[in-house]
Amino acid sequence: MLQKSFHAALESIWMTPRRTLLSGLGMTVGVAAIVILISLGKGVQRDVVSQVEALGVNLVIVLPGRLSPENPFNPMSFIGLSTLRESDIAAVMQVPGVRRVAPIMFVAGGAQRGDRWADAALILGTTPEWFQMRPHTLKYGRVFTASEAEQFVCVLGPKPAEQLFGTANPVGQQVLLNGKPFRVIGVTAEDTSRSLFGSGGFEFAIYAPIRALQRAMGSQQIHRVIAQTAPDVDPAQIQAQIKAAVMRSHGGSEDFSVLTQEELLSRLFTLLQIVSVALTGITSIALVVGGIGVMNVMLMSVTERVREIGIRKTVGAQQRDIFWQFLIEALLIAFIGGAMGVLLGWGVCALIDRLTVLTPLVTGETVALALSVCGLVGLIFGVLPAYRAARKDPVEALRYE
Repeated sequence: MLQKSFHAALESIWMTPRRTLLSGLGMTVGVAAIVILISLGKGVQRDVVSQVEALGVNLVIVLPGRLSPENPFNPMSFIGLSTLRESDIAAVMQVPGVRRVAPIMFVAGGAQRGDRWADAALILGTTPEWFQMRPHTLKYGRVFTASEAEQFVCVLGPKPAEQLFGTANPVGQQVLLNGKPFRVIGVTAEDTSRSLFGSGGFEFAIYAPIRALQRAMGSQQIHRVIAQTAPDVDPAQIQAQIKAAVMRSHGGSEDFSVLTQEELLSRLFTLLQIVSVALTGITSIALVVGGIGVMNVMLMSVTERVREIGIRKTVGAQQRDIFWQFLIEALLIAFIGGAMGVLLGWGVCALIDRLTVLTPLVTGETVALALSVCGLVGLIFGVLPAYRAARKDPVEALRYE
C-alpha cells in the first residue's frame, strides 16, 4: 500500500517540478537558517574551548564587572569601561601560590603602514609575563622585555605582518597602532587559536608593552588580569584569596569577577546557549512559514486533482491510499526543500569561514537534526491536505471539471 502511494506521490512531484521547488522554498530558507546558526554555535564553542586551553595552564582570570549565576553576562567583562586598576596586579602577585601575573589591555582600530591596513588586528597591551604564560613561537625577531615597558615597540601576529609587509621581514620597521607609531621588534609564527579578547584569533594579535600603549592611547584601562599559579597549586584553591586581594585593592567594592578557566568556559557556554535558544526561536518561525506554504500548495493541489482522486477511488483506491499519497507527497516536498536548505546552509558556512574570522562547524548531527525537523514540519502541515483529499466523494469527484 505505502509503496504504491509513494510511487504515486513521486510521479506527481516529477510531473510538477516548478510547483515542488516553489512550495519547498520556505523549507529551504528555514533549514538553511538552522544549519548556519547551529554550525556557527558549534564553531564558536570549539574555538572557545581551544582558546581557553591555549591560554596556558593553571590560570585564574580577573575580569571587570560582577558576574553571578543570575547574571552570567556583563558587557564590562568583554569590552568597554573597566573597573580593574594597576594596583590589582601587585595585589594578585602577593597571593601565595601565584607564579606570574599579566595584565591585558585591548584596543580596537587596527594597524596601518602607508596605504596598507590590517583592519582586523587586535592590539593587546601586556607585559613580558604574558609570553611566559603562553609561549609563542617566533618567526622573526623577539618579544619585548621588562626594560622596554615604556617604549613604543610591538610584536606582530602573522596576519597583520602579512597584510602590512607581505612576505618581507618587518623587524625594525614602523607601524601605526591606532594612529601612533610603534617599532616592530618581532613576528609570531602561525597560530590558529581563537581569542577570547575580541574578534579573530592570536594570529590577528599585535602585542605592545601595556604602559606604552596606555600612554599612546591616553587611557589607563586594564581589561584582564591573568594569574598563573605554581604547577603544584590548584587554581580553584587560591581563587578566593585572589578575590579577597583584589577586593582590598578596590576598597571593599566587588566590582569585578574572578574565574578559573573551567568557570570561564561554563559562563561562556551559558551565554552561547541563551543566544542559541533565542535564534532557534526565530528560525522556528521561518520553518512554520515554510510548512504553511507547503500546506497551501497541497490544498491547491487537492482542488486541481479532484478528478484524479475520483478515478483512483473508482478503480479501487481506498481513503487511506489517497491519504498516504498526499501525505507522502507533502513529506517529499519538505525533504526536497530541506535538502536544498542543507546545501545552501553549507555553502553560506563555507563563505563565512572563508571571508570572516568565524569558523562554522557543519556536522552530520546538525544535518540530521535539520532534516528531522523538516520532516516533522512536513508531516504536521501535510495532514490536512491529505485528509481532505481522502474524504473526497468519488461520484462528486468524477463530475468535477
